[in-house]
Amino acid sequence: MSTSIPDQFRITLSSFYGRSYTVLIRDGKLHYHSNRPEKMIKRRPADEDWQKFWKKTVSLKIWLWEKEYLDKSTSDGSNWSVNIEIGSLKLKSYGSNKKPENFSEFLDALRELLPGIELMLN
Repeated sequence: MSTSIPDQFRITLSSFYGRSYTVLIRDGKLHYHSNRPEKMIKRRPADEDWQKFWKKTVSLKIWLWEKEYLDKSTSDGSNWSVNIEIGSLKLKSYGSNKKPENFSEFLDALRELLPGIELMLN
């Protein structure tokens, strides 16, 4: 990757019970928003933090995630989406009451990139 900063970066998590989280990139900064409790954070990760994150995404093989993860047997629960583009790597994945096996590890990597954030799915 010639640059550490992604072209697209938007992660959303939401729960039927009303909790939601968003992490997105705007003007080179990561913007985090949580609705319960209401919390907003803006940070510009260092290049080495981005590089560590990208290495983690490769080791987790998130770039091979399926487009959709759906559990149609449950009507309420949680939803998530990941839209990341950096160079030739592109990922658009979505889930409703189902997620990839390594989704928690991906959230851990995101927490390391942006310390102080809370991200949870039911």
